[in-house]
This record gives sequence, C-alpha cells and structure tokens, in this order.
Amino acid sequence: MRRLLVNGRFVTRPISGVGRSAAEIVRALAAMNRNGELCIDCAVPRGAPADDEIRALLGLSPNSRIYSSSHGGYLWEQAILPWIGPDATLLNFCNMGPVLRRDQLVLVHDTQVRDAPESYTLSFRAAYRILQPALTRRARVVATVSDHSRGRMRANRLGIGRDIHVVHNGGDHIGAVQTDTAALARFGLQPGGYLLALAHPAKHKNIAMIVNACARRRDKSLPLVLAGAVDAAVFRGQAQGSAEQLRIVGRTSDGELKALYENARLLLFPSLTEGFGFPVLEAMACGCPVIASTGGAIPEVGGEAVVSCDPHDEVAWTRAIEALQHDIPRLAELAAAGHVQASKFTWRRAAADILSILYDQLEVAA
Repeated sequence: MRRLLVNGRFVTRPISGVGRSAAEIVRALAAMNRNGELCIDCAVPRGAPADDEIRALLGLSPNSRIYSSSHGGYLWEQAILPWIGPDATLLNFCNMGPVLRRDQLVLVHDTQVRDAPESYTLSFRAAYRILQPALTRRARVVATVSDHSRGRMRANRLGIGRDIHVVHNGGDHIGAVQTDTAALARFGLQPGGYLLALAHPAKHKNIAMIVNACARRRDKSLPLVLAGAVDAAVFRGQAQGSAEQLRIVGRTSDGELKALYENARLLLFPSLTEGFGFPVLEAMACGCPVIASTGGAIPEVGGEAVVSCDPHDEVAWTRAIEALQHDIPRLAELAAAGHVQASKFTWRRAAADILSILYDQLEVAA
C-alpha cells in the first residue's frame, strides 16, 4: 500500500483557486482509489474543521486519519508537519510545504509573488522568497500547473537542477455546482444582456483597463458586470461611465457565479499574467464565449477557443468587444469551441498525472 499525506492547511482558509485545486485533486485521488492501493491521510493546523467534515470535504474514506494540531500557520507547516506520518509521501498542493521534509511533492501554481510583487503584502513576499526556493530544491517532486509557470519557475531559479512536471488543473468542478436560477433577477440582469468580468484588487488582474475599454465603446447597450472583490481605488480617475454601463455585484456564491457565466454575452479576462486561469476554463465549460488576455498561461488554457488580446492594449480590447458583442453566429462558434477545449481539463486527469509522477508502476482502478 502506498501512503500519502495531504498538507491540509488549505482547509482553514476561505476558498480560492489554489485551495479549490487542492481539494479537487484530493477528491479525484480518493475516487480513483477503488482497489485500496493508496492510504490517503490528511494533516491540518489549528482552526481546521472537525475530522468528519474534512473527510467529507475531500472525499476521504472513514479510515483516513486526520492529524490535528494546536499550532497554526508557518510554525505548524515548517516545524510540526515535517515529522507527521514519516512513512508517507507528503502532498503539498498550495505552493508551499515544509523545507525539512524530503519525501514530498510540491505543486507550485505560479510565480506571481516575484512577477507581480505589488499584488502581495511585504510579509507574504518575504516568506515566499525565503522558503519556496529551499523547498523546491529539496522536495523529491516539483510540479506546476502550466508550461508557462514551469518557464517562470526556471527563470526565477525555483527547482534548479531537476525536472519540473506540469499537471494542468481541471475545470469540471463547475459542472457539479447548482446554478442559482434567481441570481440574475436579484442582480437586475437579463440573460445574454451583459458582459462579465471578475473583479479583484490585485493589480495584475488589470480590472481598471477593462473598465476603460468598455467605456470606450460606441455601443454601450450591454453593461459591464463586475463580480468579486472590488477595490474602489481601481476606478479612481477611470472613465467608468454611468451606473447603467457598469454594474458591480460584489462577491458571489458558486451558484451565482455559474448563473453569471451561463447567461453572459462574453467573459472578459484581462489579467497581465496568470499561472493558469480558472475563470477562462469555467466560463468555457458553462458555454460562455471568452475574450482573454495573452498574458501568462491564459493562451495555454483557452487555446483557439477564445479571442485573444494584449492585456496592455486597451484600444484592441475595445475593438474586440465591439466586434463580438452583437455577432451572434460568432459567439455561438466560440461557445461550441469552448466546450471542447474545457473538456480537455479534468481533475481525474490531474490526479492521474500526480500518481504517474509519484509511482510510475502504480495501477489505480478507473
């Protein structure tokens, strides 16, 4: 039996793209373990849910052991976690892990701390700059979620002298989300009657640019809807237009976000850089056409199924939006191509890639 120990620090945090990736990979690993060839346990710091809640969240069996602790944060991860379950391979799916442990896999999602440092606090940047290079040099297996991120890791001297494996994220989790069918009415929106962008205060998300690009349109009959955390400073001095042209719905539940994806005329995704690009994949899986940035790994995820624009070229974005927003046949073509592209990225495939990297000869039941 192969023993795996999951670094469960992510279960103590609000859901994020990185945390979702970790949970979905663990669930997929557990679902594939029909022959019982794997023993999957989980170690968690202070503040974690109850053991049975963790098992339910991650799809673990009742026999899976949950190692709880009264310690938290970096202290737990660096001083306590290295010595838990020493006969197991530790799985770190959220960028970090204990430097002192050798038999472990670390999945690094991006190098944004180095490529877009202004988006992170000083303490966060310091921790990553000190700990992550030591971790990626010592860990037995280092992986990342895109070819772009692998290139950036090498450029930033992470994992020097070893293979960096690429394990693409999945996007099929969106299919299990129950659409909130009342969301559009609550937001005052009509099906197909708006453009969608996901707001975030991090500067590399480039939200101010897309607000301006939409404000430049001659035909503003379709408002831009911003969903997510909105920093009012982003719009200071921006040509944001009237309230009818810009709707801010704030943070949304998964069900509300799925309803927005399914009913948007277009998703606009203008990030300067991304290690992967979950929203592009989720939107395509929901049948939403996408105009996406050429930054980071986004072209790797969207392929030929999206319309691509330079994230620095505001005028090009305005032109692309104007050309597409009322072109119903072209929008239908993009939606169909997006479904095909999204189907290539599944969590089962990600989990199978993890097992293949760890154990070349291990057979796991389909």
